Amino acid sequence: MSKMNVGVKINTKKDAWNFWDACNKVSHGVDWKTRIDENVSKNIIGKSRKESYKFLIPYLKNYYKENKDILVKLQNQTQNIFNEKADFLFEKMQKITKRKLYRKCFTCFLTTFPRCAYDYKSGYIWFYINLSAEKCTDVFLHELLHFQFIKYFRDKIDLDDRQFEFLKESLTVILNSEFNDLMYGEDRGYEIHQELRSKLSDYWTKTKDFDKLIDYGIKILPSCHSGLDPESITK
Repeated sequence: MSKMNVGVKINTKKDAWNFWDACNKVSHGVDWKTRIDENVSKNIIGKSRKESYKFLIPYLKNYYKENKDILVKLQNQTQNIFNEKADFLFEKMQKITKRKLYRKCFTCFLTTFPRCAYDYKSGYIWFYINLSAEKCTDVFLHELLHFQFIKYFRDKIDLDDRQFEFLKESLTVILNSEFNDLMYGEDRGYEIHQELRSKLSDYWTKTKDFDKLIDYGIKILPSCHSGLDPESITK
């Protein structure tokens, strides 16, 4: 049995956190609170986590009760995919980044908010329930590459937080070529990163070297994100 694993869970508080966190920030050019009904977001915007949870926990528990079959089905389907493919996904990610995975166990939570978030320190990833089980594996790869980049480069490259986030989100473009036999859709990224993603993709095709790709990304980064609102860049 593999020493590495991915668990898929249903957890009300973890779902509630995604609502609260997303509705109180703008990241990567997206105002997340506009993606849900105003009757829900008005109970979250500008409120503390504790205040938001007073509304969110009962709201989500009721949703889960009404949609239990859908949630459990997605949970089981996604878990089965990881049980079958996780070892190969991990092996290939290590090969591409030329480094061991930064942790052995990951926990994924289903979320009813349309944002797939992550928590690097805990190895948590959130899957939006409107995605297929197969598409959830694409999300996992996207976040796994983020984790590798954060672990091995955050303290080694001279970028401020805004620049680091911009490069981090752009690097996932290489998944489209390296995992095309395993992914179920294209890793498109956010609109504000498209210029850098395109250049990184071209460079990756020529070198297939993760360290050189990052050096190149740092070099061309100033010309690809100048003039953007700082709040739209940060996570």
